[in-house]
Amino acid sequence: MGSVHLDALRRAEGVHLAGVVEPFEPARARVAQNGLATYESVDELLAGSVPDGVLIATPSDQHSQLVSRFAAAGVAVLCEKPVGVSVDQAREAAAAADGRIPFQVGYWRRFVPELRALRQRIAAGELGEIIQLCSYQWDHELPTEVFRVHSGGIAVDMGVHEFDQARWLLGQEFEVIRATAAGASPDRAGDDPDHATILASMSAGTAVVVSLGRRFPHEDSCWLEVWGTDGHERIEFMWDTDGQRVFEDAMVRQAEAFARLLGGAPPEGAGADDAVVALTIATQAATALKASGDRGPLPGL
Repeated sequence: MGSVHLDALRRAEGVHLAGVVEPFEPARARVAQNGLATYESVDELLAGSVPDGVLIATPSDQHSQLVSRFAAAGVAVLCEKPVGVSVDQAREAAAAADGRIPFQVGYWRRFVPELRALRQRIAAGELGEIIQLCSYQWDHELPTEVFRVHSGGIAVDMGVHEFDQARWLLGQEFEVIRATAAGASPDRAGDDPDHATILASMSAGTAVVVSLGRRFPHEDSCWLEVWGTDGHERIEFMWDTDGQRVFEDAMVRQAEAFARLLGGAPPEGAGADDAVVALTIATQAATALKASGDRGPLPGL
């Protein structure tokens, strides 16, 4: 993700890339070959010319402490999602940033043109009352075991995107949440399943189904389907080999919105409150997943 963000920052208008903090020496050497200033630590960065803003793209369980560190130094932050792997971590980061710095969270779906257009149509009532939203996020390959340790599990690592997307698209809040591991994964059924289905009811009555998977025949893909009383939409906004371009373009728009935020423009992306809510929902979903793994078959089946 650091490399993806680095490419996006290079392409973004209104951004001057001042340098990169990279504790891993081989990676730092590769970055330096491209003419960028490099720093071994945050301490080293802040000891020099302090930047206007930073983009945090580290393992998820480091996000909260880094947000707090930069907020204390008065540096604006664009932080990869999720802002920590627990609700407490997200709240700590939100409290550290509150009123001190511009703070944006990396929910890049908010910068996909097709989704922005759909949100406007829903808000305008063109689809009528929204009955159901189904969203799908399926990755091509399983994550490494090292990644799993720091990710917070499938509901946190993957699910937060879908939870933020549903809130943003519908203008509703999550209420009742149920979840189950999908497919045969007995070694991870109650821990971190590779596939999960989450069912939720929203504050205005819309049903939301979130489908998450870590093994897919196509390249990483995301799509959704919306049913309304007056219309229906199916959008494969990030599909197979073309999905990487959509993802990278959205990351550029996200960086440009952050630059505008630093210049005094209104926020366009997700903020601290969104980060806390997304992780709250993810925690509830993770609890429901664990309960589904612990539950035996119904009597008589």
